[in-house]
Amino acid sequence: MTVSFGCIEHNMNIEDAVLSVASGLRWLVLDLNSFFASCEQQENPALRGRPVAVVPMQTDTTCVIAASYPAKAFGIKTGTVVREAKQLCPMLHIISARPRLYVEYHHRILEAIETCIPIEDVMSIDEVACRLDRIQQEPAKARELALGIKTAVHNNAGACLTSSIGIASNKLLAKLASNMQKPDGLIVLRSEDLPDAILHLKPEAINGIGLNMAARLRKAGIYDMASLWAADAQRLRRIWNGITGVRFHALLHGADLPSPSSPRRSLSHQHVLPPEQRTMAGAMPVIRQLLTRAAQRLRTEGFYCRRLILNIKWLQDLGYYVEERSFQETQDTGFLLRTLKPLWLAAPDFKPLRIGVVLADLVAEEVHQPDLFDKSKPIALTSAIDKLNNRFGRGTIAYGASVADMVTKIAFQRVPDMREF
Repeated sequence: MTVSFGCIEHNMNIEDAVLSVASGLRWLVLDLNSFFASCEQQENPALRGRPVAVVPMQTDTTCVIAASYPAKAFGIKTGTVVREAKQLCPMLHIISARPRLYVEYHHRILEAIETCIPIEDVMSIDEVACRLDRIQQEPAKARELALGIKTAVHNNAGACLTSSIGIASNKLLAKLASNMQKPDGLIVLRSEDLPDAILHLKPEAINGIGLNMAARLRKAGIYDMASLWAADAQRLRRIWNGITGVRFHALLHGADLPSPSSPRRSLSHQHVLPPEQRTMAGAMPVIRQLLTRAAQRLRTEGFYCRRLILNIKWLQDLGYYVEERSFQETQDTGFLLRTLKPLWLAAPDFKPLRIGVVLADLVAEEVHQPDLFDKSKPIALTSAIDKLNNRFGRGTIAYGASVADMVTKIAFQRVPDMREF
């Protein structure tokens, strides 16, 4: 039987594949605690030890994007509606998000970690993974390293920037361990500790098991961690409908497998509108700016796109509007804005709550196929605009007369480039 895990392929049975790669402590995952709220507390000593909620805008209808641990004690968490958060905690300090500040702290923290160990994978703005060397794999040395990282972060970023660190044989288990003790935790999850050390957890505690997968597991008779651990690889393959279940089984049992590579398919920007911009006319400058940013990212990251998708979520449970256009490969902002205009004008005149654009069917620059009949080629103009904005600040040169007053959004899974601010 041929078993494939990402770029590794062996002719062996699944159990042999697990045994051949599972051994010891190989990974350290650091997860910053209540990162956005902690940055605000570090900047403002008056907020320390107090319930703090970070929000995208000052309105009761938006949701909390980060909460301090004193706020969490009142039941406030990411996704809690601000109106409800105020009811849960009347003394709550509500702070408007400052994405540039969080990215600055992110880089200071990376610098601190790098003084102790190279970073293998920036998993998100508040989470990194590091591969342990042979000496660091010894449990006492691994613990010593983790404490050293915490000290380095404290010294370089501030005392409020605490983290929980998990150490295990692979990233999945190290991530699980990092969530087992918060805040400011440190868990070393040795292979010989499994499964006893995790049996008290629910399957949903494992990264990648969301509500839908948890429901599928329950339907298959797996209700707890013990039954998940006992399930063989073929059973999990049937539940996951494919090799992902086999891979998950191997990771859960300690195998250190490389992450499967997948080509970049799209990039997107979206924005929740403040109340004063929740009209189609008021939102137009915002959607243009979102697309302008997306197009600049396209060029910065070295891609062309072949499809533009417009997404609008309406107020008052009126659903969504989704429309798209396909075209020849492009990375030209002007062309994309011209393509967006008829999509926007064709949308119903309802009140938009959230708007977004997706640039899809991406093609890497090195395999870009130019259009031989395209005589316009405005690449020099877009390149000049990019250079001026990078040098003098985002928005120095804009497309069109309308420029929206809009804050760069922080996506947990993507760290914005400082040039986006």
